[in-house]
Amino acid sequence: MDSVQAYIAERPKSQAQIMSVLRSMILDVGPHVQEKISYTVPFFYFHGPLCYLSPKFDGAYIGLVRGHELSNEQGLLEIKDRKYIRSIHFHSLAELHEKADAVRHILNEAAILNEHHDQQKKKANEARRRTR
Repeated sequence: MDSVQAYIAERPKSQAQIMSVLRSMILDVGPHVQEKISYTVPFFYFHGPLCYLSPKFDGAYIGLVRGHELSNEQGLLEIKDRKYIRSIHFHSLAELHEKADAVRHILNEAAILNEHHDQQKKKANEARRRTR
């Protein structure tokens, strides 16, 4: 599989529509968002792994890698017996459109969190180098 777009295009129409809109929302987070197929699904990176998209028989979902650290003010994030990842399952394109603002907010919060963790990691590495 060459690209995320090709992966999405191969899905059934309802899944492809949901995944295409989610992909656009994720890419809108910033110009440095990168995408690739990883673990057989579309993964998105921004200062580290940000999220992934996964088809489900009745729609598609977005999995947020650092979901356990997000505020979940909107009450959309599902745990589903996972320690770190939180997800939002969409059964239809209409459902996604209804929750679009909340999803954008969650994606922005996840990106800020990733950037913060990346900066902290760089500072720690720099401090270690200085002490050697």
